[in-house]
Amino acid sequence: MSSSVQYDLYDHEVSAAKGILHRGHGHENPVKGFKEDACSEAVFWVIVVFSLGLFYLAYVFLNVYSPNLAAHIRYKQVSLDEADIVVVLDVVTNTYTACQVNTVKIEEENASSAALSIGEDNESSTNSSTDYINRPPETRKQKICEVTELKYLTFLYSRYIFSKPFNSFYPLTGLDGDNPLKKPEITLDGLKSDDVITLQKVYGPNEMKVTSYTYLEIFAKDIIDPFYVFQLFTIAVWVWSGYFVYSALAVLISILIIFIAMRKEKREYEKQEKSFEIENFVTVVRDGCEYYVSHTELVPGDIVILNKSSHYFTFDGILLEGAAFVDNALLTGVTKPCYRYPDPNIPLQERLDKLTVTNHSNTIFAGTNMISTQAEGDVKALVVNTGFLTEKGGVVREQSLENYEYSFDSDTMTYFKFLLVIGTIAFFVALLVLLWLPDIPLEGLEALKAGLRLVTIAIPPSLPLALTIAYIWSMRRLNREMIVTRNFRRIPVAGKVHSIVFDKTGTLTRNKVEYIGHLAVYRENGDIQLSGIDTSTDIAQGDILYLMATCHSLTPQSLQSKDHTIDKELFRVAEWDMVEAEDKTLKVYSGKIDNLGECKISFIRRIPFHSDKRTQSVVAEIEHENRVAYYINGMPQKVIECCKPKTIPPFTRQRIQAFTKQGYIVTAMAYKNLKEDKGKYKELKDLQKDLIFLGLLVFGDKLADGAKDVIKSLNEARFTTLMCTGDNLDTAVYTARQVGILPEAKGVRERDRVVEITATSDKHGGLIIKAHDYDDGSEYMLSSAWGDSWDPPNYVINGETFHILDNYGGTELDRVIQAGKVFAEMIPDRKKHLVELLRKMGHETCMVGDGSNDNAALQAADVGISLRNSESGFAAPFYSIEKDVRSVPVLLNEGRTVLAQLLTILMFTACYSILGIFAESMMYSLFYELSEAEWIYIDLILVMSIDLMLGYSESRETIATSRRSRQFFNSLRLLSMLCFLSVCTAVQVSFLFYLKVQPWYVHVETTTSELTEGSMEATYIFLLIIFQMTFPAIVYTMDREPVYKNRFMLCVFAILYTVNTYLDIFPDKLVIQIFEFYVSPSMWFRVQVILISAANLVVTIIIEIIFIVTRPKN
Repeated sequence: MSSSVQYDLYDHEVSAAKGILHRGHGHENPVKGFKEDACSEAVFWVIVVFSLGLFYLAYVFLNVYSPNLAAHIRYKQVSLDEADIVVVLDVVTNTYTACQVNTVKIEEENASSAALSIGEDNESSTNSSTDYINRPPETRKQKICEVTELKYLTFLYSRYIFSKPFNSFYPLTGLDGDNPLKKPEITLDGLKSDDVITLQKVYGPNEMKVTSYTYLEIFAKDIIDPFYVFQLFTIAVWVWSGYFVYSALAVLISILIIFIAMRKEKREYEKQEKSFEIENFVTVVRDGCEYYVSHTELVPGDIVILNKSSHYFTFDGILLEGAAFVDNALLTGVTKPCYRYPDPNIPLQERLDKLTVTNHSNTIFAGTNMISTQAEGDVKALVVNTGFLTEKGGVVREQSLENYEYSFDSDTMTYFKFLLVIGTIAFFVALLVLLWLPDIPLEGLEALKAGLRLVTIAIPPSLPLALTIAYIWSMRRLNREMIVTRNFRRIPVAGKVHSIVFDKTGTLTRNKVEYIGHLAVYRENGDIQLSGIDTSTDIAQGDILYLMATCHSLTPQSLQSKDHTIDKELFRVAEWDMVEAEDKTLKVYSGKIDNLGECKISFIRRIPFHSDKRTQSVVAEIEHENRVAYYINGMPQKVIECCKPKTIPPFTRQRIQAFTKQGYIVTAMAYKNLKEDKGKYKELKDLQKDLIFLGLLVFGDKLADGAKDVIKSLNEARFTTLMCTGDNLDTAVYTARQVGILPEAKGVRERDRVVEITATSDKHGGLIIKAHDYDDGSEYMLSSAWGDSWDPPNYVINGETFHILDNYGGTELDRVIQAGKVFAEMIPDRKKHLVELLRKMGHETCMVGDGSNDNAALQAADVGISLRNSESGFAAPFYSIEKDVRSVPVLLNEGRTVLAQLLTILMFTACYSILGIFAESMMYSLFYELSEAEWIYIDLILVMSIDLMLGYSESRETIATSRRSRQFFNSLRLLSMLCFLSVCTAVQVSFLFYLKVQPWYVHVETTTSELTEGSMEATYIFLLIIFQMTFPAIVYTMDREPVYKNRFMLCVFAILYTVNTYLDIFPDKLVIQIFEFYVSPSMWFRVQVILISAANLVVTIIIEIIFIVTRPKN
């Protein structure tokens, strides 16, 4: 066959025969097909023209928020087979997405080779697909049909192939997935040309190109933001009211806001695009010939010659011939090189058939680097996945399509709706005041304008700009501290964090292990014994020395790197050297030992370290002893399980525990000699059987600089700190006590006790939970409400117990997590699950890791902080350039700061809006209104300048020891605002009555045709509220950072109060004319305006102090 496009739906199960997009993981998304209709299109554009483009704007808005309804307006619904556009209902987010249907044309001369197995019954092609699906698999038959086109759509960066008989779309996968396409014919001669052409059309370029928008597209997307739509409404109302200067200035401000937002968003897209720009070339075998091509031309099924290609992998694949050393740090964070090789005892054809890409010894992944190759000839690999189908592509896709619900954005929209409700109520009150209550009502059109102007006061033009500027200044403060964010919207989320989960190695410790010594097995009086610790680095000749020299993943190149791993430390102690022989095999050698001449050991097979197995091993030929041996080193429990029981000295486990409880890292060593017929040991389980125990290796890993101070500051700030590590439980507990996650010693109080929880299953499948005091081993009685008590002990568990409790499905695991402090021996998936469970329990969670096996947990957390400045941290929203754990409190402090700033901006704006609406409504009741100049000064000078400066204040030097509620609609916050507004509005009303009883008061006559702008009431209410509107910025920053500590805010207040005082006491003729003032002839009254305002401020400050003092500390 010369083309690979064939359907194979034999194994697919479909829940519905029509209109389904099968996304995987049980998600079956309903879809509808649409096609362009000339008549509908003509009507659409006629309406657009006659509406002067407003209908198109509404259509764009609708297309974003309801693509399903938008498609019905412009297109006609057709069958999926005829559709140009498909609307997909995402069952995960319950949103609609419109997708373009693409068609791959296949050359007619290749049509016979591009046959599709559509799953129809040969005997009756008229049977419905539903009948076909409901049949048992053994009764289904495939029918091969020649096709000249293939339809697909792209949904959330994944391609889906259309199946006409089932009227459904199926996910396109690589060679290792449940693919609707038949697997191509794969040989070492590579794909055939026809296959390559067709597969390139189907799979597209091998690249991870995330959606990037032009400035025009960003503008079209941003302009339909509710804030900007409201600004358009505001401008239209004020133009209709004849306030042309205000409207022009509002337009300029809106343009500035949109430009800043667009530029910031464009830079984010450019940065994201640049991070995935790769210029890479590979040597590929096709039709038996070698071609040097761009990596973008690769397709699943290609054979790549690694030693003739760039060292950066852009595909997931499996090794077919030869071996390679791979640096996985850029993807997994594992800093030690990995040895990748195909099992030599598995026939080549069997390797070609087993295409599953896992983390086994023969797989390579996109996003990793090849250090070197090892083979007599070429090193060949089979491309299994490309583009977004790779492991790295999956992470990039999830990050790009992040559906994380930002609680602050939700608060902002709730705030927006809240003020719109206030404005709407004011609108109807205004109509009531102007049309129904007066004896002589205002004209209807003028009353409508006045009511709509009240609605526009609800959201000032400067609010979006103020929020944007607050984010920008926050990012600058983080950059100054060498912390980079990949998503600025996550910064305020850091301000809500409750629980912080720390990895141990490389995060709380330096990950610079030091060799302490070893314990060797010896015989005494015929009994097996374990020696005391030998701290000498002069290791005697024998299997322990050979294990140190060979049982690692090092290469001559990696020995030059600066990282400090257990592998390098062992090799340093062994004092051997490594070379790459002419046949590309690796050898280690030493000087003369006991007059035997030069000692050489050749590597035959390496089994790299895996986080699940927790061991690494090697098959090596000891040339100077003419034997082949298998060496293994790793987690003691795993190694001991592989050893003959009679070779394990008594009290070995107790000796291991004694070291780990002192914080040392302990690994166990074992070996066995192999027979010449090594083909017998093709399975790893055969190698790791009947081993001879050699002894123990002991290492130390010091605490990271500042780790203890970081945990102390976080505990004082009332965060919940936990440790989740793959290390041994005893080592983890010791480190946790050193840094302060656990109490240093057993105390009298229950909270000072450390309790180890263990879980097992009985023979009937029941759950057995036991608890004992970690320090003295005594049994700890669990009450019926264990984990829910007010003052629980500190629970510590290992990964096996975590797994058992999780599988049991009861509430026991939740109880452990509620009071859990150390989770040890956790594999990456369990780390991720722990974070997910914490979030499910309502804890805003921060995960801190160095990238080593932490990527999944970093991505699952509300806030992930990677301490590795490399691509290994691309799963985390934040990473520290200096790889310092001290960046954690800095980020959390900044998160609290910017969240408080954003909430203060919202509260300030809410107070402004309500004060402005109330003041204007009072004027309406007298048939007066504030002038255009007065609103320009309030909205575009006073409010904007304060709004912009509220986001500038610096973070605290230390994290506050208590957390305020981080929600806008908090009962105490609303009560505080209610008291503030009650005082201010009472002052306005009282002041208005006080004004009217003055002997020099002049009443200005009004008309029924329009509201009167110039009056004494309007003048002095304006002069009062321009002072009142500055008060929220003072009152609501007192418990965070007082105004006097923000130098820019001080300057703004100085200027504003100077201008306000000038307008009140010393207005000149020009000011009086512009603002349409009616000035009091009494200088004392003008001074009284300032005195009353000052008294108002003092009262509101006292009330807020009461709220701060009585506010409960979370």
